[in-house]
Amino acid sequence: MKLEHLNLKYALVNIGFMLMVAGSMGYAYNFLSQSGFDDGTIGTVMSAISLLGVFAGPAAGDIVDRSKKITQKMFISGSMIVCGIGALILLLLPAGSPLIIPVVVISFMSATIGMPLLNGMAFIYEKAGGVINYGLCRGLGSAAYAVGSNVVGRLWAVLGTKTLPLWIIGGAILTFLAVNLMPNAPKELASTDEQPKEQGESISILQFFSKYRDLTFVVIALTLMYFCHFIINNYMAKVIGMFVTTNVETVQGNAMFIAAMLELPIMFGFSIILNKLGVNRILIIASIIYSIKHVITFMTFNVPMFYGAMALQMLSYAALVPAVVYFANEHVAEEDRNKGQAVFATASSVGGLLASFLGGWLFTLMPVRAVLGIGAASSVAGTLLMIASLKRIQAKGE
Repeated sequence: MKLEHLNLKYALVNIGFMLMVAGSMGYAYNFLSQSGFDDGTIGTVMSAISLLGVFAGPAAGDIVDRSKKITQKMFISGSMIVCGIGALILLLLPAGSPLIIPVVVISFMSATIGMPLLNGMAFIYEKAGGVINYGLCRGLGSAAYAVGSNVVGRLWAVLGTKTLPLWIIGGAILTFLAVNLMPNAPKELASTDEQPKEQGESISILQFFSKYRDLTFVVIALTLMYFCHFIINNYMAKVIGMFVTTNVETVQGNAMFIAAMLELPIMFGFSIILNKLGVNRILIIASIIYSIKHVITFMTFNVPMFYGAMALQMLSYAALVPAVVYFANEHVAEEDRNKGQAVFATASSVGGLLASFLGGWLFTLMPVRAVLGIGAASSVAGTLLMIASLKRIQAKGE
């Protein structure tokens, strides 16, 4: 197994993956809205994507944990093929076609199902003797997301809804090629004599939560914060519509660019921050600033204020994402690592599910600012639960 240039290869995977996600997650509402669907229908479609993600993410980890042949690399490659084919179909379907709905659900779910496996890959290669700077590679992924979000917003003015499937196809191809540059470490490593039984045995999701009860509250806290995050991100066009009447996609692209670009210093220097503060303290600080960001978004009344709120992403989401990955790696036994990463990633899926479904219908019943207020309250509750949960875990010495 060759472990040369692992950082470069892993960074390329993150770049391709986040370029694709910049389209599928960032502009799904815009695509569906301009394809002729109302907010209620869009909320249902986006919640279906998140609901499938809730089950598909852990199931993907379970499949890789149990299988003697399927590796993270193979699974991610397969999901990219499905995603790319779905995007190609979307490119050919006319606006308003009922077929758009199932294709969007399958394609967009496939775009994100491999994220927990992608996170787990870094630690497997490190165990095999390789060196991967996760923060640096994830930070380059954030840079790709930033640039991609901005470019998609600007291309939209020229190509309209066709921008999204074309962008996703390109991102899926790049991710597929990049992930296949990675060495075949996972199953080679699992087949060593160090832990043959543990790697071959896998617990169910219910068994996982029973085995790691204290971690359940951390997952719930993350879900509450992600609920507000996705209310803002999934329906950003509606949020911006409170204070902008034209060029919504351009403002949206700029906002996403600011948020993602400012993540980079934290992502790049995360290993240093981790050594100085520890993962628990990082989670607490990031959670507090996350809620501040959401409260400011709820109060925003112009473009500069909205950009300022998005800038806080650098001290909240940017630290929270890698911290959760390291937290799961520290607090979950090695034989459950893939499932553990998937379960923590599921917090994002559940938050997205609630935001998509409730958001879609809430926006039809009340003003945008009222919906943002509900999201901000959820975020504050999540932060308080995160602090309480981590203090309990720390007190028990886990």
